[in-house]
Amino acid sequence: MADTRFPTALHIVVTVAVNEAAGVRTTSPILAEALNTNASFVRKLVSTLTKAGILASKDGSGGGIGLARKSEKIPLIEIYNAILPDQRSWAAREKIPSLCAVTRNIGTISDQLGEHADAAVARVLSGVSIADCVAKIAELETSAKTGS
Repeated sequence: MADTRFPTALHIVVTVAVNEAAGVRTTSPILAEALNTNASFVRKLVSTLTKAGILASKDGSGGGIGLARKSEKIPLIEIYNAILPDQRSWAAREKIPSLCAVTRNIGTISDQLGEHADAAVARVLSGVSIADCVAKIAELETSAKTGS
């Protein structure tokens, strides 16, 4: 099963950015409803994103969740690293008996491929900001409305 923490965290941060730009207050219960998940899971992710300097949270009746800095200054790789700090694309199987050339070397090949995959993910996520995601959402909404 795929890990959904990063896409969920991305959804949270983009929602906060869109709401902030529209002057709409964002709270954990609002995010939980939008994500169809429980508020405690949202609060856990928001806490992690706040500690990473991506989100800022204010308590109280006028409080809510906002961006800690401009959306242009938040690359997706920061969200990924905050939520999945030690995540690897995959890991080689361990404790395989060394019976042949394949079993002796497949771990090395797998590790190398995993490193390349991780580098590719980092490259892609480093080149996209929250502002880029917000702009893409606006573009997709416009296309949907015009039917193009």
